[in-house]
Amino acid sequence: MILLLLSCGPPHRNAAPTAVVAPVDTTPGLDTAHAYSRAIADYIELVAKDSGAAPIPDTLYIGRHADFPNIELSERIAHTTIRLVTPAAAEALREGEHFAYLNIFGWFTSDEAEFMVVRFRQGMRHDPAGRDDRHLFYIIDPASTNLTLDSLRK
Repeated sequence: MILLLLSCGPPHRNAAPTAVVAPVDTTPGLDTAHAYSRAIADYIELVAKDSGAAPIPDTLYIGRHADFPNIELSERIAHTTIRLVTPAAAEALREGEHFAYLNIFGWFTSDEAEFMVVRFRQGMRHDPAGRDDRHLFYIIDPASTNLTLDSLRK
């Protein structure tokens, strides 16, 4: 999945180009760590409501891959323990019975934020239909830099 995203470039919504998130904020005033935390919280809430998705375990491992920004996240988001791990560390943890690993990719423009959340389960298995994945779109309020969930795709 990472190779596919890297080789195709970032997704486009309504054919509007987007910029890949850098290790620093790319939108003036936008807190990148807060934006990622919001996307993770919304992901947890949305998956919890979806009866077709696998339940969220007590701990989610978030991949600190090459395209992940240089940020720190809270240890708990939406009543779930969050652990930022490298892909190598995830490989060592992958056989845990309740293993859940998220690769999160984010893109920002001046007025929109977009996140692709890809979930892997025990053994680093990914559901072929992507039923546990979500593509979240946000509108950025220019006055406050608050994010409002605009739409999502499975």
